[in-house]
Amino acid sequence: MPRIPSQVDVLLASLKTSLETILKANLSGIYLYGSLTQRAFDPARSDIDCIVVTHRVLTTIQFANLRAWLAANAKFNSWVKRLQMTFLLRNELLTRNSPSCLYQFGRLKRTKSDANPIIWLNVLGSGITLFGSAPESFVPEITSDVLLSALRREIGYLREEIIEKADSRWRDVPSYRSYAVLTLCRILFSFQYERIVSKPRAAKWALTHLPREWNELIHLALELQKTIPLARIRQFIRFADQKSTSKSTGARRRKLPKNVPN
Repeated sequence: MPRIPSQVDVLLASLKTSLETILKANLSGIYLYGSLTQRAFDPARSDIDCIVVTHRVLTTIQFANLRAWLAANAKFNSWVKRLQMTFLLRNELLTRNSPSCLYQFGRLKRTKSDANPIIWLNVLGSGITLFGSAPESFVPEITSDVLLSALRREIGYLREEIIEKADSRWRDVPSYRSYAVLTLCRILFSFQYERIVSKPRAAKWALTHLPREWNELIHLALELQKTIPLARIRQFIRFADQKSTSKSTGARRRKLPKNVPN
């Protein structure tokens, strides 16, 4: 695994201190997840995934001060724009359309939460707590039904960008095509085992366990090639769709474990 750049460590330390200053008593916790915590970090392509949990919606002043801090720090630390930081309310972590904020692609905006349990299983399995109480102490119960519904929504997001949306800004971006294929690998892994692992690990599993017809596509995605055929990604989405419909959620309400090694 490539060494994590020192500027990432600098950013995370500064982020923790600054969020404590800007949000004060409104800050409940800061949690890292994703490739940075799953031994899959690639400095050339990975984001820094982070969840900030607050007690209340960010005030106008807190939002403005946070946006100013991000803009100022982006000028001397290029990793700031690689942050993907979601702000969620502690009492509404799995409530869809709950007030939220998102910092992504160098822009902070107010939005609505999609109540994604996948990121919380990620946090519970391999996340790092920068500030606040352990996530096991407050994350709501996540059942098999909840996870499977979320995985189907993830396929839907990819289907929309790759197949349905006429004016998609991402469809022809090479890195997004790679992201779509690897995300589908992870979705298929999670359908099988009801666990969340890194995209590279899921791709390795897919090369061994999925029909060999998908191997070339997966290798192209892992190598971040610019020639991934759009038609093949569409076929892979349909394949994942078929797999998802074969999973019945009617009697799958068992609680998933909160600590699952990746």
